[in-house]
Formats: sequence, C-alpha cells, structure tokens
Amino acid sequence: MDSSTRMGHLRYKLLLLVFMSLFSLPIFAGTLTFDFVRTSALTNVDDAEGRWQFSGGNVYLSGNHVGYFVSKKRVSFGASPVNRAALETTIIWKYGDHNITLQGTHYFGTGKEEGSVSATSSAFSYLKDANVSGTHQHLTFTY
Repeated sequence: MDSSTRMGHLRYKLLLLVFMSLFSLPIFAGTLTFDFVRTSALTNVDDAEGRWQFSGGNVYLSGNHVGYFVSKKRVSFGASPVNRAALETTIIWKYGDHNITLQGTHYFGTGKEEGSVSATSSAFSYLKDANVSGTHQHLTFTY
C-alpha cells in the first residue's frame, strides 16, 4: 500500500472511532423538583379492608406557584407489616388544561415516596414514565 492509501484507511478508522464513541457517551437525565404545600387536612377514611388517606394543596416549582395537587394513599390492613401505602398523586397545572399523574408507594417510616409518572397531558408528555422520588413535600422527577 502506498502512503496515500494508508492515510485514507487511517482517516476512515479515526472517523469510525469518533462515530462509535458518540454512542458510548453518558446520557444526562433532566430533573424537575416540585414542592408540595398541603392546604387541606390529611383525611383518613377506613373501610373493611384498609384505609384511604386524602390530601391536597399547592405545587411550586423553583418557588413559583404552578399548580395544585390531589393525593390519595391506600393502606391495606392485610399488608400492614410493610408499613407502606399505594400512592397516586395528580398535579393539576395552574395554566391551561395540563396535568401529571404519578403512581408509586409511600413509606410511613421515613415519609419517602417512590414511583413513576403514569399519565400526562400532551404538554408534559416528555415526563411519561419518568422516575419520581422524594417525600410528600418535595418530589424530584428524573426523565
């Protein structure tokens, strides 16, 4: 092979190496942290199988009031040894007809909540299936 052919092969291999490295770069996730301020009393409603807990209030993003939340937890008396409840919280956006719903669990021992976004309006479709973790006062969405 002459030197120009070798240079061509070297350029090709370098280009291929650069191209392949693009796919191995880490992907950085975006996050949003919402703050929840309860404005209604936590209400317990018992039935034959367990307990419902309901609450609601205001939602803040970076200190700005952006919406309202409604939250419900379901405690099963049959599953009481785990000290957890099924959780569903919906954020109703203050501006327009937009919403985000997350489902997961609430741990009564620490107040920790974990789950994922189960439904959104089209304005928040990028959050669909986002992981959610935090407490009933601060939840971080990682998408």
